[in-house]
Parts: sequence; C-alpha cells; structure tokens
Amino acid sequence: MVTVTGERLQRASGEVRAEARRAPVEITYHGRAELVMMSVEDYALLRTNRRLSLQRQDMPMAKIERIAANKMSAEHADLDALMDD
Repeated sequence: MVTVTGERLQRASGEVRAEARRAPVEITYHGRAELVMMSVEDYALLRTNRRLSLQRQDMPMAKIERIAANKMSAEHADLDALMDD
C-alpha cells in the first residue's frame, strides 16, 4: 500500500486521488497512519465482503477446494512446530 503524509495530500491532492483510484493509499499524520483513501469500487467490494464468517455448508465447493489446496510457503515451515505445543 502506498503511504503519503497529510502534508503531501494537501499539496498534491490530485496525484494522491489518482493513486487511490488504482490502490488504497494510507495517509499519515505525525508519522502515524490515520486514514486510508480508496476508490468507491474498492470500498464497495470491501463492504460486500465484510461477512465475519461463512459456514462450510454455505460455501461453494470450488471455494472449499481452493482453500484445501493452499500450501504454506516453505520459508514459514518452522511455524508448524508452534502448532504441536
């Protein structure tokens, strides 16, 4: 995610708005993230997908198969040991 300062947003709002149409932009004030600017389309998608949970019986089989086929990256293989405790 692109990060810009509040000062840059004030000076170059057109550029920041153009960037936000492509991907969300994090706006910082005094070095801390405070806002996120995004396109209306991204916001609508976010609102559409905000269900907190989905019951397995409500999922399409294709989604269940995609989840089952996921593999963890080898660089994180050491995390498996944490599951054994």
